[in-house]
Amino acid sequence: MRSFFKRSLARLLQAGKPMLLLFSLMLSCSLTFAKQLHVRLSLDITNQPLESVFKTMEEKSGYAFWYKHELLRKAKPVTIKTVNEEMLSILDKILKNEPLAYEVNDKVIAIREKELPVQENLRQSPSQVPVSGNVKTENGEPVIGTTVKNKNGTAVTTTDVNGHFAIKAAVGDVLVLSSIGFQTTEVEVKSGETLAIVMKVSQDKLSEVVVVGYGTQKRANLTGAVATVTYDKALENRPITNPSQALAGKVSGVFVSQNSGSPGSDGATIRVRGYGTLNNTDPLVLIDGVEGRMAELNPADIASITILKDAASSAIYGSRAANGVVLVTTKKGSYNSDPTLSYNGYYGFQQLGRKYDRVTNSVELMKAWNQAVANNGGDPIFPQQVIDDFSNNNDPYLYPNTDFYKEIYRTAPITEHNVSVRGGSAKQNYYLSANYLSQDGIIKQTDSKRYGINFSLNNKVKDWLEIGGRVQITRKETNSPYDGISRVYYIMSNGAYPFIAPYTSDGRFGATQALKPNGSPIVDSRNPLPDLYNGRSQYMNNFFRATLNATANITKDLTFKTMFTGQSNNNRQDRYNQMNYVYTAAGQQDKVLDYPTQISPYRGNNEEFYWVYYNTLNYTKTISQVHNIGAIIGMQSESYQLKKMTAQKSNPPKSGLNEVDAGTSNVIASGNTTEWSNLGYFGRINYNYREKYLVEGNLRADASSRFREGNRWGYFPSVSVGWAMEKEGFIRNIAAISQLKLRASWGQLGNQNINNDYPYIAALTQSNSTSYTVGGQLAPGAAIVNLVDPNISWETTTSTDIGLDVGLFDNALSFELDYFNKNTNDILVQLPISATMGDVSAPIQNIGQMNNKGFELSVNYRSPEYKSGISYSIGANVSHIKNMVTRFRKDAPDQLWLIREGQPYKMLYGFKFDGIFQSDKEASDYMHANGYTPKAGDIKYEDVNGDGKLDFNDKQALGNTLPTWTYGLTLNVNYKRWSLNVVTQGMAGVNGYNQSAWTQPLGISGGSLLTRWRGAWTPENHSNTLPRIRVNDTWNRYESSFWVQNMSYLKIKNIQLLYQLPEAWLHAIHFKSASVYANVQNLPSFTSKGYIGFDPEQNTFDNGGGVYPTPVIATFGINLQL
Repeated sequence: MRSFFKRSLARLLQAGKPMLLLFSLMLSCSLTFAKQLHVRLSLDITNQPLESVFKTMEEKSGYAFWYKHELLRKAKPVTIKTVNEEMLSILDKILKNEPLAYEVNDKVIAIREKELPVQENLRQSPSQVPVSGNVKTENGEPVIGTTVKNKNGTAVTTTDVNGHFAIKAAVGDVLVLSSIGFQTTEVEVKSGETLAIVMKVSQDKLSEVVVVGYGTQKRANLTGAVATVTYDKALENRPITNPSQALAGKVSGVFVSQNSGSPGSDGATIRVRGYGTLNNTDPLVLIDGVEGRMAELNPADIASITILKDAASSAIYGSRAANGVVLVTTKKGSYNSDPTLSYNGYYGFQQLGRKYDRVTNSVELMKAWNQAVANNGGDPIFPQQVIDDFSNNNDPYLYPNTDFYKEIYRTAPITEHNVSVRGGSAKQNYYLSANYLSQDGIIKQTDSKRYGINFSLNNKVKDWLEIGGRVQITRKETNSPYDGISRVYYIMSNGAYPFIAPYTSDGRFGATQALKPNGSPIVDSRNPLPDLYNGRSQYMNNFFRATLNATANITKDLTFKTMFTGQSNNNRQDRYNQMNYVYTAAGQQDKVLDYPTQISPYRGNNEEFYWVYYNTLNYTKTISQVHNIGAIIGMQSESYQLKKMTAQKSNPPKSGLNEVDAGTSNVIASGNTTEWSNLGYFGRINYNYREKYLVEGNLRADASSRFREGNRWGYFPSVSVGWAMEKEGFIRNIAAISQLKLRASWGQLGNQNINNDYPYIAALTQSNSTSYTVGGQLAPGAAIVNLVDPNISWETTTSTDIGLDVGLFDNALSFELDYFNKNTNDILVQLPISATMGDVSAPIQNIGQMNNKGFELSVNYRSPEYKSGISYSIGANVSHIKNMVTRFRKDAPDQLWLIREGQPYKMLYGFKFDGIFQSDKEASDYMHANGYTPKAGDIKYEDVNGDGKLDFNDKQALGNTLPTWTYGLTLNVNYKRWSLNVVTQGMAGVNGYNQSAWTQPLGISGGSLLTRWRGAWTPENHSNTLPRIRVNDTWNRYESSFWVQNMSYLKIKNIQLLYQLPEAWLHAIHFKSASVYANVQNLPSFTSKGYIGFDPEQNTFDNGGGVYPTPVIATFGINLQL
C-alpha cells in the first residue's frame, strides 16, 4: 500500500512538473555563484577586544559580522598590524589561537565556536559505522556549512554546498547540528538510513532585522513598540483570502476582527491600540513603502507584516499614522541564488457555523402566532382546521415544514493556486508569481474569483548603484443577487415561514400554503428565494501598480534612495433585476413583500489613480567602535484622484435585456471627481553607545490639501530611549538573562481621514429640488448644501509608551510588556445643528477629544528539539485598553450607540431590564404615572428616579461596545516530519445589541420566531426572563438591556496539520521538498451562555442582523519546491 501511494504521488508530481517548468521559462536571467571574498584591509590595532576589531573591519569592508556576544568573551584581546592584506588572511591570523571559527555567506561573516578537527573522525570505536545525511531548510534549500557533531563521541564534520555530510557514529548515537541563523537540532542515528534533516530558522530576536519607517533596524536596537509577523509556511498554507486575516491572534495591542464572510469582501478590521478618533480608525497600510489596501495583495506574495504601534516608531509617517502603521513587505529574489520554483495549492469546503435558531415547524409557529394575536386582544388568524391539516399531513408541497437555511445556505467549494519562481545571479535578482483564487459563498448565488501576477526585478548596474522595479496586476470578479444579500435577509428575518414551500412541484417559487377556504394565503408569502435568484450584481475590479526604484551607495556611509509608484484601480458594477413571482400549489400567483415593481439595469464605474514619489538620504557611521550613529532625511509627495459615474434606466421592452441602453424610461445619471494631495518632509536620527544606551528622534512636517492655506502644515515629533541592561556588568554575568531592555517613547501623530476631501469649502447642488418656475418656465437654481468651518486643521494624537523586553535562557523564553497612553485632540466632528438652518449639513469642526490607555503583554517560549524529534513553541498575547471620550458636545443627544463626554466611545445607552411583570396590578402600581400601562407578561424597566413613568430620565449606560480585553494564543508542535499549528484569538469585556427582525418575535406584521421564545411568559408559564409574545409590540421593544448580550468569545482561528514528504519519494522527480497539509479555519466560537446570532466576531456597532456569516473552512493542499 505504501509503495502504491509513493508511486501515485510521484506520478502526480511528475504530471505537474511540466506546468511549473513552463512557468519558469517566463524568466530569462543569468545565474552565477558568489565569488570568493577578496577585500583587502589595512589595520593597526593594539590590545583591543575582539568585538571592537570586528566593528572596525565592518567599517572598512562593508561586510557584516554575525555572532553571539557570549562567544567573544572567550577570546583574548587582539594586537595586529596589516597593510593591504586580504580579509580572509587577517581573520585566519586573528582567530588562529582562539576557540572560534568563521563562515562566509554573501556579505555576512558568521562567527561560531571552533570544533575539533575533522581528523578526529579517524579515532572512533570499532562499533561506529559511516552515516550520511542531507540538511535542508524548511523550504528545501541546502544548509551549507552546518556543523555536525557526534554528541556521544568526538567526531565532527560540516555540510558541503549541497547540504550533504558524512560522519562515523554508532546506532543510537545523537548527532548535534548547529548553524548560524538556525536552531540547534539533535537527531538519533538509526541503522542503515540516510538522514534527512530539516533545520528551522532561529528565533533569536536580538539578531533579527525588522522593517521600520523608510528602512530597517536590528531588533536589539529598537526603542519603539514594533511587532512583526513573518509569513511562514504555516501562514502560506492557510486558506487566507485577504492578508488582514493573517494578523488575528498574533500581535498584542492589535485587534483583528473578520466582520464578514462575503466572497471578495471578507477583509478583517484592524485596530491598533483601540479607537483613537471619532472618524476613520483604520491604520495606515504601506505595501513596500506605498499606501495601499490589504485586499489588493495576494497573501502568498507577502514576506512579512510589521506593525508600528507607538508614536516613536510611527511619527516618521506623521499625518497618516495616528491609528498605527502596518508595513507589508512582499517577496523578492536574492542575489547569488539558484532559481527556486514553487507551487502551493489547496481545495476545500465552506459551511455555515453559528446561526439564529429559528422555529421551523409550521404547527408550532401557527400556534405561537395565534397566541401573540390573542395577547393583543385579537382573534386567532390560523383556523384550527389548518393547524390540524398540517399536523396530520407531510406533503412537502401542500403542508411544508421548510427550514429556509437549507435553501439559502450551502456547502461551498474554495480553491487557490500559487506558482512562483525566484532567484538571482551576482548582478540581478527576480521574483515572479501567478495566482488564482475561486471562492463560492456559503450563501447561494454569491462567489468571487481573483487572478493576479506579481513581478519584481533588481539589477546591480554598478557596484554602487542598484535599479529595480515591481509590477502587480490583479483582476477580481465578485457576484451576488441584484440587491446583494440585503433583501434576502430582509425576507428571511421578517418571514421565511416554514409553511411556505420553497418551490412548487413544477419548480416555480412557492407561496404560503396556510390557506383560507377560498385558496388565498392567510398571511402574505415571504419566500426569500425570489430575491436570492433575482438577477445579478457584479463587481469587476482591475488593479495595476508599477514601481521604479534606485539605490545609490554614495559612500560606504551614505546611501540615496528614490522611488516612484503609480497605481490604477478601476471598479465597475453592473446590476440587473428580473420579475419573480411565487405560486401556491394550486397555481395562484402572488408577489413577495416589497418586491421591486420594475426592471432597472444599472452601471457604475469608479476610477482611482494614485501616485507617490519619495527620496531618502540615509547615513550610518560607527566611531571608535562604540558610537553608532544613523540618520535619514527625506521628502514625499503623493496625490489621489477618484472619478465616479453611474447610469440607470428602467423598463426594457423584454426580459433578458440587461444593458442600461435597453431601458426606456426613468433615466438617472450622475458623475463627479474628487482629489487630494499631500507633501511631506521627514527625518530621523538614532544613536547608541555600544548598543547599550539607545536614543532616537523623528520629525515629520506634512501639508494637506484638505485644509485651507495657513492651516495645511502639521508638525509631528517623537523621541524614544532605550537601555539594554543585559550588557551591563551587573547583568551580563547572569547566565539566564539573554535580554533585558527598558524602552520609553513620546510623540505626536496626525489624522485627516474624514469622508470629505474639501471640508473647508462650501458645496453647491443644482437639481430639480433647487429649481423654480418663473413665468411658467422652469429656471435652474443652486443651493449650498453644507456649512463649513474654514479654520479646521489636523487631529493630533499624543502618545506615551513605556516598555520592557525580557529574554531568558538564550531567548527561549521571552516577554514584551508595554504601557501606553494616547490622547487625541481636535478631533474632526460634525455636530448636530438646528433645523432652522434649513436643509444643509453641519460643518466639520475640531471639537472632540479622546483617550486610550492600557497595557499589552506577549510571552513566547521555544523548546529545544528533543532526542525523540519533538519540539514545540507557544506564544500568548493579551491587551487591556480603556477608552474614554474626554471632550464632546455637552448636550449630545441620547442615542443607542452613545457618544458622550466622560463615557467610552459608542457605549450602549437605554433602559435597564428589571424582570417581567407577573400581574396587571404589579404593572399598574409600578408605572402609575405612565401614559401606557403595561400588562402582566410585559418587561419591567428600572424606574431610575421613581416617578412612576418611563422617559429619558430613566436611560442609563448598558455596556461597552469596545473590547476591554483582547488576546491570542499560538501553538506549534513538530515531530519528525509532522507539524501541528494552532491559532486562537478572543475578546472580553464587550457587549453587543442584538435587537433586529431576527430576534423580535413575529416582527411588526409577522416574522421569524427563534426557539428561545418557547420559554416566553404565558399565564401558565410566569417567566421572569422572557416577556409575552405580541405582534407589533412597542413596550417590550424599547431600546433596553434586554437586547444587550455579552459578545466575549474565544475562537480557534485555524488548526493546521502538515506532513513533510520523505526525500526518497521525491528524488526521482528532482523536487527539493514537498509537503501535504490540512486546515480547519474559523471554527465556531466559544461564547457566553445564551448568546444569540451568527458568530460573535462581528461589528459591535451594529445589531448583527445583516452579517454575511464567516464560514467554517476545511482545506487540503500540497506545497512543492523544485
